Amino acid sequence: MLKSLGIKKASMALAITLGGSVVSDAWAASADANVNKQVELLSQQTAALQQQLQQLQQQILELKSATTTPVATPVAATVPASSKPAAKQGTPATVNAALLGEAPTAINTTPVADSTAQSLSAKPVPNLAAEPYGGRGDLANIGGTAVITAPFIHSERQFSGSDLIANYSTIKKNTAVLQQNKNFVDQMQSMGLTLPNYPLLELSGYVEALGQHIDRSNSHDSTDLNLSSAELDMQARISTWVTGFMSFVYDAGQSDGGRRLDNSNVFLDNGFITVGNFNKSHYYGTVGQLYVPFGSFATNDISNPFNKTLFRTKGRPLILGYNSTASTGLDASIYGYKGDARTGSKDANLPDSEMPKSSVLNQFGADTVYHFLVGGANIGLGASVINNVSDSGGMQFTGYNNTQFEGFGVSRQDEVLRHNVPGADLRFDISYDPIELIGEYTTATQDFNQQDLIYNGHGAQPSASHFEADYRFKVYDRATTLALAYDQSSEALALNVPERGYTLSASTSIFKSTLLSLELHHYINYSSNDFASGNNGRVFNSDGGTSNGIMAQLDAYF
Repeated sequence: MLKSLGIKKASMALAITLGGSVVSDAWAASADANVNKQVELLSQQTAALQQQLQQLQQQILELKSATTTPVATPVAATVPASSKPAAKQGTPATVNAALLGEAPTAINTTPVADSTAQSLSAKPVPNLAAEPYGGRGDLANIGGTAVITAPFIHSERQFSGSDLIANYSTIKKNTAVLQQNKNFVDQMQSMGLTLPNYPLLELSGYVEALGQHIDRSNSHDSTDLNLSSAELDMQARISTWVTGFMSFVYDAGQSDGGRRLDNSNVFLDNGFITVGNFNKSHYYGTVGQLYVPFGSFATNDISNPFNKTLFRTKGRPLILGYNSTASTGLDASIYGYKGDARTGSKDANLPDSEMPKSSVLNQFGADTVYHFLVGGANIGLGASVINNVSDSGGMQFTGYNNTQFEGFGVSRQDEVLRHNVPGADLRFDISYDPIELIGEYTTATQDFNQQDLIYNGHGAQPSASHFEADYRFKVYDRATTLALAYDQSSEALALNVPERGYTLSASTSIFKSTLLSLELHHYINYSSNDFASGNNGRVFNSDGGTSNGIMAQLDAYF
């Protein structure tokens, strides 16, 4: 009996011991679970407080911004009028949101009348939402250069391509770049904004499709539909003083024996660096590849003026200039470059590849134009000189075949002239809204040597003139231009231009950022009794007769 009781007591003690251990473990697990729940609850409360704090900070910034900074984005810049038709300029109404990476915002300059907001704005706080990279300009080193397309300053201007970089005049493109930069800065300053201190890259361009029918009195007629031109322009505002420019152009030319589709070549047309800031200085410098400031060659026709065909000159010059930066005042520039045409002696026994090129800056010139007001008319008078016209595009390559004079640029032997032939250009432009009158005369100032270029048995002295009257009006709120032009050349038979030309053209924008142009022209060739030659080549006669053409061109700009 005692033994049995002892066993029972021992069993109870063991049970109590084991039971106490189980209860202790359960209590510990319950305590851990409660702690975890409390920690989780505290974490949630902390996150909620942080979110509320962030919302409060954002509200404070918005209140400060509303009392100190108008919500605005920079307005795009206008550029000087180009050779393309242009509508009247108007008051800026839209902004270039692409530059700031946001949607266009209505301009609101009315401060919020809130005492709490005013008490929070102890000092001006920038509107970070309206600045690139959220106001962190240093992030441009990570984010890269801001890229925008060439914009319009006004919705009405969307029906005129004159604001676009792609429509800068081919002559003095470098000053158009600086003028656009100035307009850009002026517009932003007028809205209380400044340009960012990192590079901006503007892209622009156009595509042109041309349909034409040419009726020749003494030859076969021709009809064509073609992609006549395409261009991509890149303007980089590297700093407040330095701007880079490049344009790549599609070559629509057709090589002998090849398919037209195989000639879709792209080449660098312009590439230059300009140092200048028209907001701070009237002086500038440019170096690179571009058309030198000789002549203007402005027109609203599809076809080029005769003097542009003959005398427009591209080189790789150094240009130094002064620009009044205003609608009135003096603009002047001087330049020098190493040209392909040069003087010297020919050596027929020396292979063309071994003919030396010029080793010095052998070409130079100067240009000046003065704009002034008389009554309501804006008048510009200009003059240019160059020491050798033989480097012009129309004299380097005439477009003739090898049975006629192909141009001085065909070989190094042909680039060697007996003497330089200087050139001069005189022009005027009178604008009295809605009428504009253009006149320009360009000429060689002395005869070529008879062994270099002849006309009717003597050394040729080519010249050409262009006169044009433009009338601008609106058709259904679309800027429209009518142009009537007369061209004449002299002693230019060897250079493949007609003797006289009459042109009537009209252009308008049916859709935004497009230009539709129509042209009728009548050309009169040199007489069949006239003859010419170049570089001691074969003497040939003019075909005589006339040609009539109808042309339609559609341009799409961006």
